[in-house]
Amino acid sequence: MKTILRQIGINYLALYLSFNIYPGFSVKNSFQVILTASILWLLLNKVVKPIIKLLLLPINLITLGLFSWVISVVTLFLLQFLIVGISLQPHYFTGFTYQGFIIPAFHINLLFSYIITSSLINGIHSIISWLFKK
Repeated sequence: MKTILRQIGINYLALYLSFNIYPGFSVKNSFQVILTASILWLLLNKVVKPIIKLLLLPINLITLGLFSWVISVVTLFLLQFLIVGISLQPHYFTGFTYQGFIIPAFHINLLFSYIITSSLINGIHSIISWLFKK
């Protein structure tokens, strides 16, 4: 029970931080929606994600694990499909300049928005899990 509550808390923090960092990921009525999304994200990662990994195992083996990002995107799509208050939309990146280093402005379509959001959530989740490791 303690580990389940810890995982729900870590999922809550990961979803909350990614919601605040990436503007293409939006959540309505933050607290309740993020709490239910973190519980559902835990269920998706513990039940559905292993089934998808098993189904896509041959493709993942052929690509030497590079296809694993698709599994994260599919679970994020299922989360967005099941929770009404979560939405992902295309985003326009305005560009970045720092001491001669320039990243030009460009449009991020919906597929890349899913990829960026799932990578951000999984990265933040990994960092928080590493920090609160028992």
